[in-house]
Amino acid sequence: MTRIGHRRWLLLVAVVAGLMATVVGCGLRPEPLERAAVSMFEVGDCVQLPVGTPDAPGDLRADEVSCSVDASYTVGATADASGACPSNEYQRLSGDLVDPTTSRLCLVPNLVANHCYVLDMPIGVMQRADCADRGQEGLLVQVTQRLDVRDQAACPSDAGQYAWPYPSPARTYCTLTIF
Repeated sequence: MTRIGHRRWLLLVAVVAGLMATVVGCGLRPEPLERAAVSMFEVGDCVQLPVGTPDAPGDLRADEVSCSVDASYTVGATADASGACPSNEYQRLSGDLVDPTTSRLCLVPNLVANHCYVLDMPIGVMQRADCADRGQEGLLVQVTQRLDVRDQAACPSDAGQYAWPYPSPARTYCTLTIF
């Protein structure tokens, strides 16, 4: 186990032990907000989200993956106690269907230039798609450029083209809406 992985494991064990001691001592069950405070992911980790609508509350859960997985997300930040990300540019999944740990993640898509993606509805998860398939459910876009800067003005402003800037990690996607 790497030193970072070992520290993450020890931190998780300490937090869970502290929560269990509080729960046992008070005779209470932990509330969802308390469970959400325990994060399994750190800023900079890459995660993948399942596509489609989950079957039950709390079923939508992020899994840690290699940052080379297409499509994935980079954890850019975590939401504060009120559930807000430090910038509205981050993607954040919320609601009853999302696992509390996953709902605390402020996400930046990790996409590849010249690939197409569909924004799966109703949850809003990006998934890789065939650029020629116009029968997709949801918004079909092509990433025309991936820039490692946050710059709203870096992309062409022609009809159907948009910039998706993110603060951290600094990233801008130039996209073309196909359908």
